[in-house]
Order: sequence, then C-alpha cells, then structure tokens
Amino acid sequence: MSKRNFVLLVAVVLSTMLVCLGGSVFAKVEIRAAWWGDTGRHELYNKIIDIFESKNPDIKVLREPTSWLDYWDKLTVQSAGGRAPDFMGMHPQFAADYLRRGIIEPLEQFVEKGIIDISDHVEGAIATGKVDGILYMVPMGITTRTILINNSILEELGVEAPNFDWTWNDVKTIGLKVRGAFDEKGEKDKWFIADSSGAYQVFRYWVRQRGREDLYTADGNIAYIAEDVATWFAMWNDLRKSGIIPDAATVTEYARATLEDNLFARRRVVGMEIPINQYRLYLNAMPETDLLPVRLPSLVDGLPGELVEGAHFAISAKTTPEKKVAAAKLINFWVNDPDSIRLFRLDQGVPSNRKMAEFLMTIMDEVDQKVIEYVNKTSAIARPTTFPPAGATEVNSLFEQIAEKVRFEQLTPEEAGEQLISQAQEILNRYK
Repeated sequence: MSKRNFVLLVAVVLSTMLVCLGGSVFAKVEIRAAWWGDTGRHELYNKIIDIFESKNPDIKVLREPTSWLDYWDKLTVQSAGGRAPDFMGMHPQFAADYLRRGIIEPLEQFVEKGIIDISDHVEGAIATGKVDGILYMVPMGITTRTILINNSILEELGVEAPNFDWTWNDVKTIGLKVRGAFDEKGEKDKWFIADSSGAYQVFRYWVRQRGREDLYTADGNIAYIAEDVATWFAMWNDLRKSGIIPDAATVTEYARATLEDNLFARRRVVGMEIPINQYRLYLNAMPETDLLPVRLPSLVDGLPGELVEGAHFAISAKTTPEKKVAAAKLINFWVNDPDSIRLFRLDQGVPSNRKMAEFLMTIMDEVDQKVIEYVNKTSAIARPTTFPPAGATEVNSLFEQIAEKVRFEQLTPEEAGEQLISQAQEILNRYK
C-alpha cells in the first residue's frame, strides 16, 4: 500500500470513529443520576456533577432530581421496570427492599479495585451502608434530626423560644401561647408546629423514648406495641384540636410542597422537624430570619430517642459493567474530592471521610459550625439502631396511610394502633 493510500485509509477510519462516537474519538459512558431535594439542592448537585464531568470527560451524567416523596414513588416504578438510575440516593429506611429485589449493587469490588476509597472514612459510618457485612452504600454524611424554630416569629408574638432540651408537654404549653398570640392578631391560618404524626422517622424517636429498641427487632419484627401507636396519635389529635398544629386539610394540601413553598418557609408554622443538614437550605430560603435548632421533644423521664442517621449513595445492579464503574467513580469523587466537598459541605451531614471533615474545618463558616455542633451534641446521646428489614418501605407507607385516616377521624388512635401492628407485621412476615 502506498503512503498516500495509507494516509487516506487512516483518515477514513478516524472519520468513521468520529461519526460513530458522536464527534469524539473517545466513547462516552452515559449514566443516569437521581437524588431528592429542593431547587437549591438541585443547583448545588448540578455544579458538583459539572466538575466531575470536567475531570472525567469520558463520562456524561444525565440528571434526574425530584422531591423527597416523588423520588421514592418514581424509584419504585423505575426499579419494577428494570430502569433504576445507575447512580442513586438511598436511605437505610428503605434500602432492604431494594436489596431484596437485587436493585442495589454490592460495592466491595469497587473498593478492592481502588475505584471507591473508604480508607479514610469512619468505620461506624461505613457500617451504616453494610447489610450482613456486605457494603452496598456509601454515606453522604452523618446527621441527626431537629425541630427548626422560627424565633423571629416568636419574638413578634412575645413568646419565649423553647429550650434546647424540651418535652412533648412543652410543645403543648408553648403551642397554646402561640395559638393565643396568633388569634389576637386574627391569624387563624397559622400554627405552632407542623404535623409530624405521619412521619415514621419521628415516630421512631417516640418509641425509642418509650424504651423500645427501635422500630424493628434484630430478627425483623415490629419492636413497638399498639399502645405506643395509640398514645402517639392521641397526642397529635390533642395538638390538632387545640389549634397547635394545622388542620387535616391543610396538611394534605402541603404534603408534597417543595422546601421553598412548605408551611414553614411560608411562615405559617413556627416549627418543623427536619434533618439538621438542611439548616443551610432553610437559611437560604428564609433570609434575615432567626432560625433556632432544638432537639426533638422528649418524654418526661423517657430515654433519649436520638439516633445517628444519614442518606447514602448506591449503584444500580441492573445496569452495564461500564456504567457501574462510572457510577462508582462519581461516588468516589462526591465523598472524597476536595472540589466536591468545597461545594457539598454539610448538605447531607458531616462528612464520614476524616480528611474531608478536616478540610471542611479550614473553610467552614458560622452555619457549618452550628450544624457540626448540633450533630456532635445530639449524637453524643444517640443510642444504637436496628437496620430496617425487607418490607420496611411498605410499612412506612402503611404508617402514612393510617396517620391520614386518624387525621381525618376515620380511625381512632386505638384502632390505628391495632391496625398498624397487625398489618405491619403481616407485611414483614411476607418477606421472611
């Protein structure tokens, strides 16, 4: 072959490659990434992924952000159809159900190959992503829950803010004062705190305060009793009838509201339960507002309900090997790279990577300091947890449905207790 013909052949081959590869000599792997959150979080995560793509030009990330409730509804449907995102946010509260169906990929192979580095991560945090000793998830961060109080409103009403360590009795005492102050101003459509009666994770604090080991036993059964449920719903019914929390119709109306549009951000409730890592998001959404984080209320003479928790990153087991590797690289970048942590900061809690936590200390501001102080203070009294068993996702949905029926007086608290225990255990038994 002549030199000229050889050059022409090479040109033809390269031209064909460019066409086949969309204009690039190097093939790009496309992965889908899904997470939950508000508009601010979506913007933040897009920036993090943009940097990741710039460092990994062979990987293209298609983004699928949604709200918290919509996220789990969508993931359920996608998983059933074999189309779970390659890279996804995951929560231990629901993880067992996705593990049982083979949706989540074990991560040991990526750790062994050095694609995901967990050598600098706190072992206790890494353990929260393990099931039966196998690593399935990498923690985004470590967090605890808080009741966020709009102290600016309380000052306007002339009501003193709750102490950091307050009780459920205090909720009613302070709530009645707030109710009276709102009524004097003719603001009937405002309340003291949001209705968390249907929040299974908050109920988890309640049963732990009452001496139960957790929501579930180690062998995968319900750990609480009907009386725990009945007293929980009876308390919230009393708060609702006293005008301390919103009416049932308002709760339903705002059930899927975004962070910027929920009752708290609209200044229609003074307090709301959130994970403390969302503190900055609310400060951004509510500028020039004094937001005070306090513990979830406790029972008089009860045990601490606190537990260390947090969201995780996981990989789909139903995707291709190339996409699994690309998703693993994204996880590694997100939790281990200073360029990510500089943006990510405490969005999902304190980094479990010791070096990244130390790096964050050099750039953190007053808000970061407040979040870290809160996590340290509450995690110091946290008690051990039990990993939720298969069926936990359905039990969570059942709890929400029963809470709504109680809210609309379709069930009494006692009926709710009996129904939840029997139906929840029936769900768990199906997966054993």
